[in-house]
Amino acid sequence: MTKCPVCAENFKKKDMDGLTKHFIMMNDRNDAFHVGWLREYVPLDNYNTPNFAKSLASFFSVIDGDLKGWIERVFVEKFLGDKPHPFVEAMQKPKKALFLGFASEYYFFLKQKIKSCSFIIAKTDKEEVQKFEAKIIFSELSGTNGESAGSESSLLVRMAESLGVPRDSIVNGVPLPPTIHSIKLWNQVSESDHWLEVMGSINTLDMLPSKVMRERGAKFDIYNKSVLDNEWIPDHVKKFLTYIVDPKNDHSQEALTLISKYAKELDMIEDVQSAFLRSIDAFDRHLQARLTRSKQFEGK
Repeated sequence: MTKCPVCAENFKKKDMDGLTKHFIMMNDRNDAFHVGWLREYVPLDNYNTPNFAKSLASFFSVIDGDLKGWIERVFVEKFLGDKPHPFVEAMQKPKKALFLGFASEYYFFLKQKIKSCSFIIAKTDKEEVQKFEAKIIFSELSGTNGESAGSESSLLVRMAESLGVPRDSIVNGVPLPPTIHSIKLWNQVSESDHWLEVMGSINTLDMLPSKVMRERGAKFDIYNKSVLDNEWIPDHVKKFLTYIVDPKNDHSQEALTLISKYAKELDMIEDVQSAFLRSIDAFDRHLQARLTRSKQFEGK
């Protein structure tokens, strides 16, 4: 493990013993971030036992080099499992305020996604990776003038407009602190880390709306499809919701295949795991920010 999945402290390659001791030390100090991570991913009554080392190693174990499968399992358990993320749970029976909170925070995530994908292109010489990231960037930039229906951000803004919030309030707004801090992490990884870690950080998050996750054990979709039958929901909201789950716009499986391929080729499985874990915790906070923002629109 080259980096702690919480604080990014460096360790030697495959130094699981060093990582174990690090977590024990931080747990003994009652460090809230490390303790919280342990409680979520490696829940035990006592971390000062040999069983902890085995449990931690088991959590990070990638069977037969199947990093793709490992990433999918961890993501599903965190966001789409029996106890889905509160944002996903709220999206099963969404209200107007939730859509507006979604738009207000997610817009800034999409802008960071373009930057992160650009860093990947600049840092790698792998042509298939460059083409993949370019495809994502160009499809997103195609609608930044507000007139093309081809980009997710354009559809997102139109969704907000159809619910009574002006375009300027979305594109010129300021995200809440959790989203700001999450974007800071994604940008830091993009600037400082290996391009494969950037992929593990940003491209993996496309799994949230992917219909393929049902085949990977997900108990929930990003929203209940019956939502589209609600007459009170404007057409532009339905267009956005339809777009994000359309298999034609799902880049997650291609991304995971590339990540898994090059993680094995470059011997970077542990590096990607750490980047992915730090990213999904940031994504968790961003999704919570969507819920918090929605409260500001209640009653409007």
